[in-house]
Amino acid sequence: MSNIYVVIVTFNGQQWIRRALSSLRNSTEQSQVIVVDNASTDSTVHVVQEEYPEVEVLSLPENKGFGVGNNIGISRALSKNAEYIFLLNQDAYVAPDAIRKLANFLSNNVEFGLATPLHCSPDLKRVDIKTQRNYLNRFAVEYLSDACIGIKKDYYKIKGINAAAWMVRASAFMKVGGFDPLFFMYGEDDDLINRFSFHNCSFALIPDARIVHLRESPPSTSSSYWESVEKMSERERSSILVDLKAPLVSFSYMLSLLLSKGIVRPLADYIVNHDGKLLIAYLLATVRLLQELPTIKKHGKQCESKGPHFLGVEQ
Repeated sequence: MSNIYVVIVTFNGQQWIRRALSSLRNSTEQSQVIVVDNASTDSTVHVVQEEYPEVEVLSLPENKGFGVGNNIGISRALSKNAEYIFLLNQDAYVAPDAIRKLANFLSNNVEFGLATPLHCSPDLKRVDIKTQRNYLNRFAVEYLSDACIGIKKDYYKIKGINAAAWMVRASAFMKVGGFDPLFFMYGEDDDLINRFSFHNCSFALIPDARIVHLRESPPSTSSSYWESVEKMSERERSSILVDLKAPLVSFSYMLSLLLSKGIVRPLADYIVNHDGKLLIAYLLATVRLLQELPTIKKHGKQCESKGPHFLGVEQ
């Protein structure tokens, strides 16, 4: 049996964590599970500790975000000599044979560094629409074409899918690194997908392995106008940051990209749509990114080399 570790980052996830952990407990391929809790204020940690004593819980004193939370869990799994590390969202659960099929694929196809199941929502009979729109339509055209005419290969080589469910060979993390801490939430998986592609770390879609990603999150508290602007700004910042961090981009290109995506396009959109809140969000994101440009360039250059970047482990 492969040495498989599952990493789940939680934040106020008590209403989903039972289903996620129970699906892993009932999986046909057993794994060691690590829950990294981002300072939940609900009963998430209590539920895990009381009902799933086999699970290791790493409780953080503050919310470090999705990427850094995963890095902490990945580093822990690497220290335990994990062979494969499966990243799973707190609001997702696996089909009974999904872990086994993903691990078997990687075991039998050493040229691949990652394998992803088919992401379904809200149940195993329907493909998650956001995954289809944002990833399958872009990176898995061959699979969609085959599905339309009723044929299906065992796997498809793709650039990537969102990180709600990734099975990653430990050596792939050692080669490419973890999630960049410049991202708090949103965009961190796209950045890592770009880096896997840059370092020729192949990514496979296994259609017969399936998970359900409910795409649910803790209810947000009512926020003021400026708080909602800041949330929008963080999302737009992350979207632009993915492009700024693309491998081999020059500093002048970064500036021109920031000008076009962070100023010119938002102003043009405002002229058409008159959405002042979105314009302010973009401009705030642009100011922040301008201040961060030296660090962004430094991280981009660092990620062009191989190594376990951002994981705090040695090669």
